[in-house]
Amino acid sequence: MLIPTYQRRDVVCAAVEALAKTDYAGEIELIVVIDGSTDGTAEALSRIETPFPVRLVQQPNRGAAAARNRAAAEARHDVLLFVDDDMLCAPDLISEHARVHLAGADAVIGDVRRDPGSAPGFMSDSNEAWLKRQGGPLTLFDVWTGQLSVRRAAFEDLGGFDEAYTDETTFANEDADLGIRLLARYDVRHNPAAISYQRFVVSPRELIRRAPLRAAGDIRLARKHPQVTRPLFEARRVSHWSTRFVFGPLSAVPLAARLWAGIAIPIAELGLRTRFRSSRTLSRFFLGARAAVYWSALRRLGWYPLSDRLLVLGYHAVQDWSEDPALKRYAVPRQLFQQHLESLFRRGYQFINPEMAARFLTDEAPLPRRAVLLTFDDCYADLPSVARAILRPRGVQAIAFAVTSVETATNEWDLARGGPPRQLLEPRDLRQLPALGIEIGSHSRTHRSLVVLSDKERRAEIEGSADDIAALDLPRPRFFAYPFGEVDDPSRDVVRDAGFAGAFGIRNAWVDRSSDRFDLDRVIVHASDRGWRFRLRTAAPALFERLDIAQARLRAKFSKASPAKPPRA
Repeated sequence: MLIPTYQRRDVVCAAVEALAKTDYAGEIELIVVIDGSTDGTAEALSRIETPFPVRLVQQPNRGAAAARNRAAAEARHDVLLFVDDDMLCAPDLISEHARVHLAGADAVIGDVRRDPGSAPGFMSDSNEAWLKRQGGPLTLFDVWTGQLSVRRAAFEDLGGFDEAYTDETTFANEDADLGIRLLARYDVRHNPAAISYQRFVVSPRELIRRAPLRAAGDIRLARKHPQVTRPLFEARRVSHWSTRFVFGPLSAVPLAARLWAGIAIPIAELGLRTRFRSSRTLSRFFLGARAAVYWSALRRLGWYPLSDRLLVLGYHAVQDWSEDPALKRYAVPRQLFQQHLESLFRRGYQFINPEMAARFLTDEAPLPRRAVLLTFDDCYADLPSVARAILRPRGVQAIAFAVTSVETATNEWDLARGGPPRQLLEPRDLRQLPALGIEIGSHSRTHRSLVVLSDKERRAEIEGSADDIAALDLPRPRFFAYPFGEVDDPSRDVVRDAGFAGAFGIRNAWVDRSSDRFDLDRVIVHASDRGWRFRLRTAAPALFERLDIAQARLRAKFSKASPAKPPRA
């Protein structure tokens, strides 16, 4: 039995006293991790008599996920039963969990009901409605730490709880995250006879404080598990009329949600002390304020409204090639590259990871507003240091498209244009990129234009490159980039048949739901993209391309019209 607690002395003492009445005949140990409490929790718990050993572990405040992991590390038994500190367990709860584990389950959840000792009022009422399970197959919304038992082997295999969910910037979803991983790989069962009672003690002020932290936790969950993005936000009622016509529009009004919450908190606190404590009007007013704070936080963090568009940026080398007239446009100096990233951050663009891009393409998972995916062609030798020094500190992930079978490990395909050869990563050096947040994609074996090859050669370039990457003990690539951006129907067909999730060409436009998954638009960034050029190229790439073409035509026209200057004497 594992309980984390923080600053809830009376509640956790009630939880331990309830556990002391268990009728389970097997061996039990209780570990309570006191996560930085300063309210006398340890002293109060030490005075409670139990029929089983109790260990109190004290640590500086690190959040509920870290406290649960600490408790699991301290435990000696093969089944870990996590219980929240506000749960009063029925006497047979442990027996019911044990019974289902003996039947072969890897993890078990039970039913949670409202404790009669909870403070009366609309807040306990609404929480009780949330506790009721809807039935049907188990989902991430059913697996939570109110009461959850897991075999130690499964828990350790999954790496335990992700502690990032309960740091100072987020609240909740560490259990949903574990639930997603459990449901994907293990036998998780629901036992309605395993019952605990939640003593709801959260104040109106605390509930409002948690709203923006929950929004951040939802974003973290959506980034880590993009496949749940749509059901997650549907559960938060993103499509409900109240969000579409009230909370959504209101979230765009500065300070509106904060003002509403500032009024709602004292009214709720006062109302809960009167006979109107269960008033539907009071409930709607307060819970509306909480919803407004939540959706305002989502908008501020770039995740409301959700989007069905993606900007894909393509870079080559992050170096200074200004001395190379033939290729200088394809190398962006480091300082300029950092300015590009800061410009995107400043303008509210949200960098997504390759998994989010894959789910967007294959499962129609929604994206944050102004979603952008970073890609690099050719895998030049500077890429690991760029990832280490620039991308990883900013939390930016990317896809790097590797040319997998060039004997010299240089850009041989560019030598005909003049200029010196440029060093690429050796195939063995590609292995370091995933740890730096860069997924390896395929850019063919030798960077030949696919549209001029025979069917056999084309297949060897595309399928062979994927085989080369897999042979390096790297994941088989999910994305392909056409050499020179040149693509035709036979090339698309081979890429599709090879099992790629998506393939990129070169076209100045956003990817959307109407895009061909095997000829996706991608905006190639050049060294000349500074200031307004970069802002326009990323904000309106199609318009930028039209203006760029018009400018080039005008330049050519005036160049022809200008009379040749006579030679100087």
